[in-house]
Amino acid sequence: MRIDRRRFLEWGSLATAGLAVGGPVLARPAPGKAWNDRPDRILRKYRDPVPTACAGCDARCSLVAYRDGDRVVQVAPNPEAGSRAGACPRAFEALEALYHPDRIRTPLRRSGPRGSGRWEPVSWDEAVEAVSRAVADDPAQAYVDLGRSDPLAPVLLDRLGVAHRVAPDPDGRWASREAQRTVYGAPLGRPAIRLQRTVILLGARPLDNGPYFARLARDLVTARERGARIVAVGPYQGATGSVADRWLAIRPGTETLVGLGLLRVILSQGWYDRAALEAAVDVPVSELLSALAPYPVELVEAASGMAAFDLVDLARTFAEAGPSLCLAGSGGSRSAETLEAASALLNASQGSPEATAGVRLDHVPSWAPRCRLTEPRARAVKDLLAGNERASLYLAYRSNPVYAAPRSESVRRAFQDENRIGLVVAFATCPDETTAVADLVLPAATDLESWDLAGGYTADGKPYAVLQQPATRAQPEPSYLRGPGAAADGVFLPPPAGPLGQARQLGDLLLAVAETVDPSVREDLPFDGVGAYVRHLADTTPALAAAGGFDGLSARGVWVGRADRYPWTAQQGFPTATGKLSVQGRLVHRVPRDLKRLEGDAFSLVVLRYPERDPDFPGTGWGREIRHENPVYMNARTAREMGLGRGSRVRLRTSVGEAVARVMPVQGIHPRAVALATGFGHAEPATGRHGEWWETGGPGVSVPALAPFATDPFGAQAWSEIRVSVDPA
Repeated sequence: MRIDRRRFLEWGSLATAGLAVGGPVLARPAPGKAWNDRPDRILRKYRDPVPTACAGCDARCSLVAYRDGDRVVQVAPNPEAGSRAGACPRAFEALEALYHPDRIRTPLRRSGPRGSGRWEPVSWDEAVEAVSRAVADDPAQAYVDLGRSDPLAPVLLDRLGVAHRVAPDPDGRWASREAQRTVYGAPLGRPAIRLQRTVILLGARPLDNGPYFARLARDLVTARERGARIVAVGPYQGATGSVADRWLAIRPGTETLVGLGLLRVILSQGWYDRAALEAAVDVPVSELLSALAPYPVELVEAASGMAAFDLVDLARTFAEAGPSLCLAGSGGSRSAETLEAASALLNASQGSPEATAGVRLDHVPSWAPRCRLTEPRARAVKDLLAGNERASLYLAYRSNPVYAAPRSESVRRAFQDENRIGLVVAFATCPDETTAVADLVLPAATDLESWDLAGGYTADGKPYAVLQQPATRAQPEPSYLRGPGAAADGVFLPPPAGPLGQARQLGDLLLAVAETVDPSVREDLPFDGVGAYVRHLADTTPALAAAGGFDGLSARGVWVGRADRYPWTAQQGFPTATGKLSVQGRLVHRVPRDLKRLEGDAFSLVVLRYPERDPDFPGTGWGREIRHENPVYMNARTAREMGLGRGSRVRLRTSVGEAVARVMPVQGIHPRAVALATGFGHAEPATGRHGEWWETGGPGVSVPALAPFATDPFGAQAWSEIRVSVDPA
């Protein structure tokens, strides 16, 4: 039927009239439609919003959680937070974890041998007593593995004398942060990518994973929209390389050599700001040239496979199309310190490395709680495995060391040995490999039930604070009103926020333990829990108190102040002994004399960590929808030469283990590398009430089970040093 303009306007008038009368035309569901197909139902997710934050990575994006009655039904970026808002898949995984059917809901104690899988419920008082005995027995040999931050934990761990505070280090962050500390004097924060015209990602893959995943991904896309040129250099293209303007494939493990080669070209050709470089570095330019002499373009080309022309062209672009930034992916590398030094010099060669090149030190306001971690997990577990140390307590808080540590099968046996570890406590949200061998299993609060207060500085020097507060209510409203302690005006007040059931945070447990070990702790810390401590911080910090204190922060979720006394290194220098970049003696890289040894029969394993899968919650349905299979990525030509096609089964072998996976041939990987994701599935069949993906969708390949201990100079696992053989299965 032909519709003319007059009839169209008549129909529009009828529809408008129906809405004005009350909307019966559109509000009434059509016959035969489901109950949940009403248009007005979608608005229910916007009821009862509460600001909070995502704790899935260091970005700490500000969120709003929407509640329908007593249930959280949706999360979304906080409109009050501006650039600090965001929501990647990990934010939605937090919502899924909140109501997961296999969630741990009550404290459990093993009733048989360690690892037997037999449990009995216990009270929180009994659990606190057991942990208190283990800590009091030998606090110097107590290990706390911190998979999530807790604002009260640093104070209480100091008070208890717990010396071993283990960093999970799932992606080599320990090595990169410690290397940056030696070069810059402090770890680096989120770089100002949006300000750049040229960005070199030297081994860095921020879109595939990274400490500030959501914001770095957004910054890279924004920079490209503004005309910036992004060049990715590494053995694996991935999502980062596909977004970049150009991906330059190099042999695995040669990123440091390429960085030194780029720096040598820039300095030898005079493509740098001499005054700025000499002001920022603790070594004269003449000494830098002498230190870089062993890395000519011919050697870099022969060792890395990167054409000399591409190397020189990239150096010229970096120098001429500024402002420019080199972002190094040094995590998991034995040469992390050298790579960070080369990257720092590249940035300093074009001007002030912090103000011009977009490098930002990870400055933290004095009031922001931060736990000083003492060692990476690889070092801690390696010492326990070798028998060099005995632990009176190993408390894994929202972490899974038995699965994620190298040589995971040996680690599992070590955790079952009561002569090595006196008490194993798994403080988790859902069952995993560590809960299977624990003496105590404690229900941990999820991200949407937890308290935290994160603080830092924005790229333009403004201090900020982000509040993470529970979106859940400790009990349903009817139960709250019927309780004997309910106030007379309780009908006008919602139930207090808090975790569901018996779940708690680490700070709540440590506060109870500290009070048991030393009753006088209440005099110094008169708080009922982590929430009261966060309220105290917000109300007593002058800048936050002036903006409304806790009530103001709780209503908005985020606070941003004025730029004031920001420690810009251009004026105050770097926090090193000399006040400059500390690169003296760090530009040394071992190059194999026989370059053929870079090839061999084995492949270099590129360990992937998908950002849409939270390591604390690997069985997420959100992650399964995005990554429903865990293949091993191989170069298409290499796979064809080996007689392998898509879906072919191959056996990966190392000196400590083997695994079977399916092949996914791709163009974007170096011929002598294979890539496989970790934190994807489990080492053993699922034991929950619901079938997991690896029972039907492919094997749960465990990368840590293949990884021998190969620690870097800082004691962290060198994930980029793993070599595997690949054979048809």
